[in-house]
Amino acid sequence: QQQQQQQSSRPQRGVQYALNAQGEEESAGCVLMRVRRDSEAAGGEVVEALIIQRGGNRGYELPKGHLEQDETAEQAAVRELREETGLVTEVELGDFVGESRYKIRNGNAKWVRFFAASCPSSAGPLEFGLGKEKATTELRWVTLQELPQVQLKAEATRRIIRMALDKQQQQQRRQ
Repeated sequence: QQQQQQQSSRPQRGVQYALNAQGEEESAGCVLMRVRRDSEAAGGEVVEALIIQRGGNRGYELPKGHLEQDETAEQAAVRELREETGLVTEVELGDFVGESRYKIRNGNAKWVRFFAASCPSSAGPLEFGLGKEKATTELRWVTLQELPQVQLKAEATRRIIRMALDKQQQQQRRQ
């Protein structure tokens, strides 16, 4: 996507974000999923997605953030996943799973694209280091069955997580 030189009027942490050709700030994020053994689940396994809680927000969200200069949405999604969670394990980025468009406090339009992600079994157990951003206060794994009861920062996030988990569960059943 081509970036215009026009800048956002609200810098965050001293950074001004470029607006795309449609006048939107662009961000990207991941729905990191894992398969956990569960003797009570159908097939003995359950698929979970990682959600995070940041700052004083009561609701959970997905790891996401602005694209940096010359960065693709896919690169930004993985970078933000690592920055916001401290994930050090190898990550495989999967398919595009959804997008969200909304207005932020300064009135700018924002476009966020989300991608499925997982850690290959060859990478070993998931490892979260001490390098996560201070604003991230909690990491939580959630199943499709738990998702309706989880308080999320934005309702659009629920739809995106549901789509990613549904797709992953369908793939698990075929294996």
